[in-house]
Amino acid sequence: MFDPLQSQRNYTVIQKSVRTVIEGAVQLGGMVTYEKVEWCTQQDGSSCGVWCVAVLDMLLSNASWDDCLHRLLPYLRMRLLYKALAFVGKEAA
Repeated sequence: MFDPLQSQRNYTVIQKSVRTVIEGAVQLGGMVTYEKVEWCTQQDGSSCGVWCVAVLDMLLSNASWDDCLHRLLPYLRMRLLYKALAFVGKEAA
């Protein structure tokens, strides 16, 4: 589980939501384990989506976090915007 703001309340909501919706949909009730991702924290109030995607990308590629990645935020925003526009363009065609 990942919450860029590292809020215990948010983690509780995430876990409850996943247990209720996802575990039931894939018929894995009670078989999913949860691990908090605490090595990335959001430094502003507007980049949570970018960090969620970045952390997922890092988990899938087994990459490690470095705090200098915060300086890449403008690049990550543009990268995601480009991918989103390409996706929307394909859907419209």
